[in-house]
Amino acid sequence: MQIVALHRLLDFAVSEALAGNMDDSVLEGVVILTRMVGRKVSLVANRLLGSEASSRDD
Repeated sequence: MQIVALHRLLDFAVSEALAGNMDDSVLEGVVILTRMVGRKVSLVANRLLGSEASSRDD
């Protein structure tokens, strides 16, 4: 649920930037949201693949 909300915020921020409504706060928001989405996706992937990855490494 959080990933979907972060993705929607990121989509909005990028759309605003592409529409020419660029200022420092929009660009900062894009950077922050991109990092947050990446972290959330990594956490989910690690949790989903954690048991599989550890059994494959053995």
